[in-house]
Amino acid sequence: MSDVQTVSMIGLGAMGSALARAIAKTGHDLTVWNRSEAKCRPLAADGASVASSVGEAVSRSDVVVVCVRGYDVATALFDDPAISESLAGKTLIQLGHGVPTEVASSADWFTARGAAYLDGAIMAFPESVGKAECQILISGDPSAFEQCKPVLDALGGDIRFLGADPAASAVIDVSALAFVYVAAYAFVNAAAICDAAGAPLDVLADVIGKLTPQMPHVFKEYVAMIAAGSYESTNLRLASGAATVGAITEFAQRSGVNTDLFESVLRTLNASVAAGHGPNLAAVFEAVKRQQS
Repeated sequence: MSDVQTVSMIGLGAMGSALARAIAKTGHDLTVWNRSEAKCRPLAADGASVASSVGEAVSRSDVVVVCVRGYDVATALFDDPAISESLAGKTLIQLGHGVPTEVASSADWFTARGAAYLDGAIMAFPESVGKAECQILISGDPSAFEQCKPVLDALGGDIRFLGADPAASAVIDVSALAFVYVAAYAFVNAAAICDAAGAPLDVLADVIGKLTPQMPHVFKEYVAMIAAGSYESTNLRLASGAATVGAITEFAQRSGVNTDLFESVLRTLNASVAAGHGPNLAAVFEAVKRQQS
């Protein structure tokens, strides 16, 4: 494939539209389709072709990018003999959100119909698509990844290929989102404590914001300790953390704040201390891993 490729974008929600705009800006021959034709009009005004059906969109392009809500919905769009037969020789890039089991089923479905399959996780908001800070994880057919690199490079500055297992990007995606949602929930709990005591929430947000850039260093240290199975670093000591969370829980209770989150964290921290896996907070990994084994 040349650097300029024929691309069809299926699904024009907020993220799909952002992807389509980024693809169009880099000069690729873009066709778009959406259930609601109205969402195609802004892209048509910018030069994209509008397909009247999914089948027409597939027939027009070598690369088909799908970004709709739900992998079952995505598969259903193509589950017509006339459409599925035209997938042979195409590259299908799935950029919706799905769990690894859904990705595996999707990959099997499309490859059984002759398409090369790539799956991706967009680790950014729509407004970042096409910019240097946009990170996208891609996994699946290695040859298809190389061939579609010009299209993928249009979508962000950090395109990371994770290998031939199509579900690899989804595993990282669900793991990262587990962190994001729990971290966001933790902030809301912190805000509740702060508000109950009459302290300014904007200051809390600023303080946490300035702490956050330090965390990647801590996470890399955790990864090294987990890999070694040894938790001897004195940075963020486990016993001190358990004592601190215990004190926070008591303060939150006195303030009338729901303490379910803190009590859950405290139970795990105390169990990790009792198990003696190591002095660093990262040793909690052993307790969590054993709970799931």
